Amino acid sequence: MQGREAQTAIPTPRETVPASRVTTTAPPRQTCAAFLPSAPCTEYVSIAGTADGIDLPWAASGGLTVQLNSVGGSLYVTAKTPCSPVSGPATITGDTLVVGKLGIGAMGCISDAGSQQQWFVDFLKRPIEMSFSQGTLKWNSGTETLVFKGK
Repeated sequence: MQGREAQTAIPTPRETVPASRVTTTAPPRQTCAAFLPSAPCTEYVSIAGTADGIDLPWAASGGLTVQLNSVGGSLYVTAKTPCSPVSGPATITGDTLVVGKLGIGAMGCISDAGSQQQWFVDFLKRPIEMSFSQGTLKWNSGTETLVFKGK
């Protein structure tokens, strides 16, 4: 290496960031929310259901669980069907629940479990009138009804 001088790297000082510019992002906090002011904030399990006046035995045997949560100031309904989990953003005006675009778990279901989940998803796509009395949460949508009891 004749004719070349050895080069010395000059260290670059690290940038220091004032504490006022440091941001930390914590994950949004999820807390239980009440479907109605009179209803306890808890997970609910189905104890009855009807479609056009016909009983739904799978709903009566606890086939559905539902809960309302607040995440970052927004409401979300989370549910477990006989097939897979279902969730979506929710708004409540008075005693009417409206669920937005639904996310559905990626489990493949066949036969009755798949049709039960589809029935519930269709149920959630319409405005739901809610009432709470004697420990039961009742959802009505058209000619269909679901009844839940707190866990």
